[in-house]
Order: sequence, then C-alpha cells, then structure tokens
Amino acid sequence: MNALSEQLPQAALRALGVSARVLPAPAMALGAAIAANLLLAPGRGLRDLSGKRLRLELTSPPLTLGFVIHRGRMWPAPPSPWHACIRGTGESFLALLLQKEDADALFFDRRLCVEGDTELALQVRHAVDAAFFHYKKRLGSLFP
Repeated sequence: MNALSEQLPQAALRALGVSARVLPAPAMALGAAIAANLLLAPGRGLRDLSGKRLRLELTSPPLTLGFVIHRGRMWPAPPSPWHACIRGTGESFLALLLQKEDADALFFDRRLCVEGDTELALQVRHAVDAAFFHYKKRLGSLFP
C-alpha cells in the first residue's frame, strides 16, 4: 500500500469529526450531496429512485444527514421522514466508501445497520460501488 492510501482514512475521519462539531448538519448534508453527485454522475444508478429519502446516521462522530433523490441526483433534505436509514460509525462508513472492508461483512457484523427500505439502501450501495469501480480504474494508485 502506498502512503496516501494509508493516511487518507485517518485524515478523513479527523476532518469529519472537526466538521461535525463546527458546521451545522444542513451544511454537512450539502457538502456530502455535492460530493456524491460528483462521484455518481447523473444517471449512474439513482435515476429510478426519484422521491426516495435516505438518512445517514453516524454514531461517532455524532451526525445525522438527510437526502432526497431527485432526477438521479442527491439533494440535502431534513433527516426525517426517511425511506431508508443507514446507521454506523464514521469509520465504518469510510471503510464502506473506500472499499477497505467487505460491505456485507460491515452489515453482517452490525457495524452498519439499515432500517426501512433495504432495497433502497442496497441500490445506493451498488451505485457507489459502480462509481468506485469506474474511478478505481483511472486512479488505481490511490486505491490499491
């Protein structure tokens, strides 16, 4: 593994912790939605989910973010009501996002939990996985 791929998760967790303490949740949701939309690109797996609401609940650092999917894009929204809620630590979400650990293992070990519409959560997960597969080919040195 190269040094960047080893340092990135810890730096991201520290930044997330600081941000969660100083920024209001709607600003965090806006930043997360912008990042998700840049990553997922229009039409890559979310188009059929318009109107669905997703809640991400981090237990450490404590942070709750809400999103609504509209025209294949994620938009910040109040965290309630929701169709699906994914709950876990920031470390577990980052491990899922960076594919450092098997997603099924994170859910099986209950480090990430889904409530509500599990099919929605699964479709979002597959869209993220597909996006990372696409970018991993281009940025292979960052994601060994």
